[in-house]
Amino acid sequence: MDTSLDVLGIITSMLGGLALFLFGMNTMSDSLSTVSGGVMDNIVGFLKKNRFFAFLFGTIITALVQSSSAITVLSVGLVNSAIIELNQAVGLIIGANLGTTATAWLLSLNSIDGSSLILTLLKPSTFAPFLAIAGVAVVMITKSEKKKSVGMAILGFSVMMIGMNLMSQGVAPLKELPELQDILVSFTNPFLGFLVAMVFAMIVQSSDAVVGIVQAFALAVGITFGMAVPLVCGAQVGTCITAFISSLGASRNGKRTALVNLYYNLLKTIPFLIIFYLLNSIFGFGFMDENVGGVGIPMFHTLINVVASVIWLPLANVIVWLANKTIPYNAAEKEEQAGKLTMLDEYLLGTPEIALNQTDKAVGVLAKAARESFDMVTHLGQSEENKDRAERMCNRIANYNRQIDSYIRKISQKTEDKKNIAYMTYLSNTNLAFSKIGATSNKVLEIVRQIIEAGDKVDETDKRESQLFGEAIMEIITITTDSFIKKDIKLCGTVHIYREEIMEMADVVKKKHVKRLHETGRKYSWGKLFGDICYAEEQFVDYCDMVVEAMINYYEDIGLGAVDRTLSEEERQAIINKFDEKYMKLLLK
Repeated sequence: MDTSLDVLGIITSMLGGLALFLFGMNTMSDSLSTVSGGVMDNIVGFLKKNRFFAFLFGTIITALVQSSSAITVLSVGLVNSAIIELNQAVGLIIGANLGTTATAWLLSLNSIDGSSLILTLLKPSTFAPFLAIAGVAVVMITKSEKKKSVGMAILGFSVMMIGMNLMSQGVAPLKELPELQDILVSFTNPFLGFLVAMVFAMIVQSSDAVVGIVQAFALAVGITFGMAVPLVCGAQVGTCITAFISSLGASRNGKRTALVNLYYNLLKTIPFLIIFYLLNSIFGFGFMDENVGGVGIPMFHTLINVVASVIWLPLANVIVWLANKTIPYNAAEKEEQAGKLTMLDEYLLGTPEIALNQTDKAVGVLAKAARESFDMVTHLGQSEENKDRAERMCNRIANYNRQIDSYIRKISQKTEDKKNIAYMTYLSNTNLAFSKIGATSNKVLEIVRQIIEAGDKVDETDKRESQLFGEAIMEIITITTDSFIKKDIKLCGTVHIYREEIMEMADVVKKKHVKRLHETGRKYSWGKLFGDICYAEEQFVDYCDMVVEAMINYYEDIGLGAVDRTLSEEERQAIINKFDEKYMKLLLK
């Protein structure tokens, strides 16, 4: 090699090629993720049904978006959001590791050698510039965001290939440098090769980038199978850092998902390397000193992942067990999860449809909590423990409301779709209504405490009628909650009728109470507190009406036609008769 070798030129070519390669890969991955977002939205529900389907899904989507890290991060988000269980995410992770081998096969096109026009056209150095121009043209001409994403994906792929070619050209002069051979020979040490590749993959957060560099060296200066094997294995372990970074703000279950990815890659590579080199020491594989070439690396990369998939997919529960042993479940985690709506995960905001569906589930959790808060308040008794539990539940409802409200605002920044906006309005209104039920339960709790502190003996008739009134309100809250969770629009009509009957019942309760006050000469303070309770309980009915109005308006907004708010006279009378039998007749005794 000429002693005047421009080392700086080689370094700049290598770094420039690496920069283009990483930029192209990330651009292509992000753009394809955007294009495939709708597909993921339609399929994600099936992931929890079958581990093998999740495996195929992970393999195909990763091959399309060219990023296993994107799918493992998605897995962390899905588990953290409670969309899928940890044992269901294993199939997705194993599939992502297999799907990422597609990148190496694409990069192997650089190794095509031939003098014919067809073979020359298949080489990335030939077609990549034309693809880049096509991608730029699509981005500049089209107004459709989806088509722009397709154009950016084409452009990203082209830049990735150009970067790969630039790296190969940049390092080519190094093959004449004797010192380089000494460095490369050192990589025949499996431990050193594994460690270097792992650390570099952690830095660039991409195993594909490391594999791409190995392929560039294989084409330019020559790398043997003995050097390539530990490098490819180390890269697959190092890329697990991306999932760990994404899990830093996640729940403990999200962190377990990152561990599953790490344990799978360790169980995939370490035993393989031990067995491989043990057999090599016994039989002496002749191909170890042969040049791996452009195709040898993707062949090996695919082989190890196919074998690992066959072995570990049926044994996925073992990997889950290891993750659960590393981060065991505890009482603090259960308490934390009770106050946190884990399904509202920021990793899902990129697909607003999924995020809105998760928000709907969160409002369902809030609705059940609101119903439970009223039930707690109406069955307090004299126990301080019950009062504390009821207060904690009311505080939790306020916390739920803040989380949902914040998440809806974040979704609104990600979509302008009219149906999505209608869905957000509906969820925002129901979130407000159910949270007000919780807040009003807290208000009733405070009034009850005032009654107890006042020391007034509660009139038995007042107590009986108040309990009867509370049971009627509990029923309308239950019907409203069921209507929302089950999306049963017919129950909305029942809520409207119950509202009319309960308001009539409230008038009867208050009039009878005032009459007893005059007859018995009870204190005004007691009458005021009882009136405050009645007023608060009437508010529950108003909030139930808010929920059903939001439901009806939403169904009309999304184009399902006007919703009939009334029931037939026969249905209406049946509901009224049932209400009178359960409540009004007992009240008027």
